[in-house]
Amino acid sequence: MIDFPCALQDNYYMHADYRTSKVIDVFADVDSHRVTAAIIKKHSTNRCDIREVALEGLDLSGCVEILELGCGFGFFTESLKGKLPPNAHITGIDIVEGYASAFMEACNRAGINGRFIPADVSVIHDFGDRLFNLVISSYSLYFFPHIVGEISRILNANGVFVATVHNSHSMKELVGFARDVLIENGMISRGTKLHIESIISSFSSYNGYEILKPWFRDIQRKKYENTLVFKPGDIYSLIEYFRFKWPFFLSAIPVEDVARAFDLFEIHLQKYFNMSRNGFAVTKDDTVFLCSEPIERK
Repeated sequence: MIDFPCALQDNYYMHADYRTSKVIDVFADVDSHRVTAAIIKKHSTNRCDIREVALEGLDLSGCVEILELGCGFGFFTESLKGKLPPNAHITGIDIVEGYASAFMEACNRAGINGRFIPADVSVIHDFGDRLFNLVISSYSLYFFPHIVGEISRILNANGVFVATVHNSHSMKELVGFARDVLIENGMISRGTKLHIESIISSFSSYNGYEILKPWFRDIQRKKYENTLVFKPGDIYSLIEYFRFKWPFFLSAIPVEDVARAFDLFEIHLQKYFNMSRNGFAVTKDDTVFLCSEPIERK
């Protein structure tokens, strides 16, 4: 097991002007995060587990030291069960301290020794070179794309960096619906970009390769096409899905207007469901990046 400092660095977890507090607003409720993951699984048209798609064909038998960035409740860690050597050890880093017990439980279910560091990902600046055989980032890299160079530095020469990210058009229907409601009710001006769009565009299938290219010689991509289908009777599952992500959708409006925005969103969504016999479909296409042969920078 590797020893390294766990001190917090700057209180930032997001690219550009997105502060730690915004991430915590969304992900601090562990139970809601689990519920949302279950909603995604239930309503996905792609029945393949993206974690298995990401790991397919990888030989992880020599991966002793593993790092998961933005680990949450260990969604990806749990999928490593039976794929690692007996002496494997995984380190999970997440800004939300409340994930500690859930992540350690995931490690136990996977049969992997682990530790949880409640810290901003910038803590990896303190890690030594070439420490990890496997680094994982599951739906989190768009919060810290500026850290890619450090990921390359701490990855072993024979290691692999696995990142699952959204496609640039992911959730476009929900984004468009939310924007229309907010514009129609005078809460934002036409042309306003929602924060969720800025977040996804920080690192997506569209620009991910160019961000990774200076740091890895070998970059492979796997497409994961998926749609979330909410039938007419599933309206409250869709609302629950939206509620979990609301800080990223509604950050552009004053706090005092959020409750009203929720009500308006639900009213308009109910009207849509009443008029539609097909329900509501949300694009959920993702991409897996597999990066190896880290480039040394002098």
